[in-house]
Amino acid sequence: MTTTVSTLESDIPDPTGHPDDEALQKVAGKTPTRLALERFRKDKLSMVSFTVVVIYVVAAVAAPFLVKFGVLDYQTPHQDLLNEYTLPTGSWGGISSHHWLGVEPGLGRDVLSRVWLGTTLSLTIAVIASLLAMTFGTVMGIIAGFSGGWTDGLIGRLIDLTLSFPSTLMLLALSAPMYALLVNYIHVPPGDVAWATYVVLFLAIFGWPPIARLIRGQVLSIREREFVHAAVLLGASRRRIYFKEILPNLWAPLLVSFTLLLPAYVSAEAALSYLGVSIRPPTPTLGNVLRDSLFFADSDPVFFFAPALAIAIIVVCFNLLGDGLRDALDPKSNR
Repeated sequence: MTTTVSTLESDIPDPTGHPDDEALQKVAGKTPTRLALERFRKDKLSMVSFTVVVIYVVAAVAAPFLVKFGVLDYQTPHQDLLNEYTLPTGSWGGISSHHWLGVEPGLGRDVLSRVWLGTTLSLTIAVIASLLAMTFGTVMGIIAGFSGGWTDGLIGRLIDLTLSFPSTLMLLALSAPMYALLVNYIHVPPGDVAWATYVVLFLAIFGWPPIARLIRGQVLSIREREFVHAAVLLGASRRRIYFKEILPNLWAPLLVSFTLLLPAYVSAEAALSYLGVSIRPPTPTLGNVLRDSLFFADSDPVFFFAPALAIAIIVVCFNLLGDGLRDALDPKSNR
């Protein structure tokens, strides 16, 4: 009997003591964000993609500084490394300890420096265009989804009208007059800045409708929740309802959409450079470096595969990262 009583007394927690931290962690509730992060960390493919994306972003940010300090040299020709046919001497495109990816045929400029700096410019164009498309599409989607009625109908018709235009044909047809407009009337610096501005505006103008449709669908559900009704009853302004009540609940689809839109714009910039409507050489982007390498795909495969592989890795890793984020934030969906 005494033994039983002592055992029961030992099971009673000491009200003056401190609970074990490990026990607290087991019973503590987890926020949805923490649960999503745990699901994301368990996905090995998503973590690998995230690591590669971080490396690309850090390298892109560091490239201008490396050019300034002379570590990367994308302009200096090395004619002494070319043969009489203006092809790199040696095997594998002239790869050496000074030129890790060799030199390009014709001029002999360092391939690694051009691909590295081209990654920076391509990602910069894609990021700015993505942010503009996401911002405008989000605002239009919130207004359409919350307002409804004729406002929703008008924005819907604007989306349909934008999607109905042949974007590639308009890109080619408007390149010359838009370039002149930017330079002569808006006073954008001519050359690379004007072409980059034109590409960014083009991608943003034709990229916002899918974002607006996605956000509109989300807002149609969010506007029926209690906190939105409470804000309306308390007399909150439309601006506060849009950006203080609704927008914070859209960060998950916006984050996923951004990670999927950015690689699409990297590919689009490469395609536009191939068509001759983007930043022009000698300033490198992944698109114009790849276009120049097409003429030497047989004679110098390293020069061809370097920018092509860089584009492929960016697109694949950003898409896998977007898929991983979508699965982590919405575990009920299947990849």
